[in-house]
Amino acid sequence: MSLAKTVVSRPTTMFIIFVLLILIGIFAALNLPIDLTPEINPPYLVISTSYTGASPEEVERTVTRSIESGILSVSSLEQATSVSSKGSSIVIMEFTYGTDTIDAANSIRDSLEMVKDYLPSGAGTPMIFRFNPSMIPIMSFMITGNRTPEELRQLAEDTIAPRIEQTPGVAMASISGGREKVIRVEIPQSRLEAYGLTITQIQQMLSAQNTQVSAGSIVDNGLSYILTTMGEYQSLDELKATPISYKVTSSQMPVAVRLQDIADVFEGYRDEESIVYVNGEPSVQITIQKQSGKNSVQTARDVRSRISRLVKEIPQDVQLTELMNTTDQIENSIGQVGSTAVSGAVLAIIILFIFLRSIKPTVIIGISIPVSIVITMLCMYFAGLTLNLMTLAGMVLGVGMLVDNSIVILENIYHYREKGTKLTIASVIGTQEMILAIVGSTLTTLCIFLPLLMFQSELGMPGELFSGLAFTVVFSLSVSLFIAIFLVPVLSSRYLPLMTRTQRPLTGFLLPLDNVFNRFFDGMTMGYRRAVSWVLKHKFVTILFIFALLIISIVLVPKIGYVFMPSQGENSVSLSISLPIGTPLADTESVLKQLELIVQKEIHGYERIILNLGSVGGIGAMLGFGGGSSNTGSIQ
Repeated sequence: MSLAKTVVSRPTTMFIIFVLLILIGIFAALNLPIDLTPEINPPYLVISTSYTGASPEEVERTVTRSIESGILSVSSLEQATSVSSKGSSIVIMEFTYGTDTIDAANSIRDSLEMVKDYLPSGAGTPMIFRFNPSMIPIMSFMITGNRTPEELRQLAEDTIAPRIEQTPGVAMASISGGREKVIRVEIPQSRLEAYGLTITQIQQMLSAQNTQVSAGSIVDNGLSYILTTMGEYQSLDELKATPISYKVTSSQMPVAVRLQDIADVFEGYRDEESIVYVNGEPSVQITIQKQSGKNSVQTARDVRSRISRLVKEIPQDVQLTELMNTTDQIENSIGQVGSTAVSGAVLAIIILFIFLRSIKPTVIIGISIPVSIVITMLCMYFAGLTLNLMTLAGMVLGVGMLVDNSIVILENIYHYREKGTKLTIASVIGTQEMILAIVGSTLTTLCIFLPLLMFQSELGMPGELFSGLAFTVVFSLSVSLFIAIFLVPVLSSRYLPLMTRTQRPLTGFLLPLDNVFNRFFDGMTMGYRRAVSWVLKHKFVTILFIFALLIISIVLVPKIGYVFMPSQGENSVSLSISLPIGTPLADTESVLKQLELIVQKEIHGYERIILNLGSVGGIGAMLGFGGGSSNTGSIQ
């Protein structure tokens, strides 16, 4: 028994199979993660090491060079770039594409064990991070109100940021702007010299006495109690009374030198490392990063819902305003591509109806398009793809080709019905004759995209970026072949039986209209016949003309130009500045304020101007590593 006969003879089985696939496909489509671009895992690793209080030169000499010397022997390492700033060292490693970054991280971890002894005692433990595009913020909010920046930051740290981080899909909420409240200990150099002390000694004494450690356990009446020493400071007076050293008096009696004897201890604020201005007003900014693999659009919606509830809990004079949301661009872009796909499908159905001039064949093709798309999304779900511009572009390409196989099968069945063949026999013969043709046609198209998947690692970034598009096209074409062979014959023979002019001649006002279309298509056929006849009689002229078109096309390629990704319409413009290293934050602020005045005078139509002072540049800004640089900033 042939494949077509088996399919047509079991319509109920085929119907149940497709209903199950459609239901599962709808579930998969609703749960597909949505992003602007595919998730790319570039072969980058970052080593971040802190060295509090050290200058950039000292960090470079004592930390960065030691780490670089230890990791250069790691295999597949193409390039290592380091950034040494105040109190922070960042080493960025680029590996060849296809490298397993987990194995590379283990090799680096082993290499760092050998260089730990060469790092200064005040340096922190080197931490290894894998670069992940999900670390790039998706949203940001500003906090303003009739309060000081310090109070706004305190509110953000205690209430707003923790509530936002409880939102599903949110990885971290970072705070910038304002000043942190701290206990300041200021010691004049003259007092240090008078008592023969150093800052390091005082720091060690304070650390040793500000601890809370376990003191064992006791058992009483069958219950075990854990004991803990209460050694942490509870007030400023306790901190001031801390013995720092002992001085022997003339009577040979040691006298304790307390912190209040040599230092001014008071509650103050940490020195500003970052400042945020929105339309000239100081504010606090919260930047939100999503978890890897989570739906960006859904995460943004959940955050907005959480913010709407949070506004009712914070003081009335404090406002939370959304500054940036990349998911709006995602939704707009995906909506435009989706509407293009729908328009293409509708146009395909209309054109098909004009050519067939029959409702049932048009309905069959109209059913095959959404079914193919839903099953394609099911394949994308199990393949771990996201719904983004690339995969949607693949689906748009697929929509035009989805109907090809179904139309070929349906037209052949329709042709047999016009000859008077019975319904079931026409479906079997019409399908069986075209199976090899549509399989061959589909495979030739798949061969265009399969190399992109086979050599993905060799292609580097373009391979990762366009693999989603290739996967989607491969899935959609394979599904269209499956639909044409298994669904179209069942629909045309059982559920939507085809009726041609032979079985049901037209009558009434439809007959003259149908005759008009017949004359139009007969005219097209005759015109095509005459064109082919002319081409066959003038072979040399035809070949010469086509060859000339080829040469002209090749010549015009450089004029068209090359670009990796097309430009997109953005709703913001950002300008970053970098002043000489060591420039104070106040001078950087002065330069940005001058730029803000220029923007206010010369640019119209802006909604808000955001100044960020003391931001970290480069990859450190995206990943949040390192301290703020007082010589950098941006205006958006």
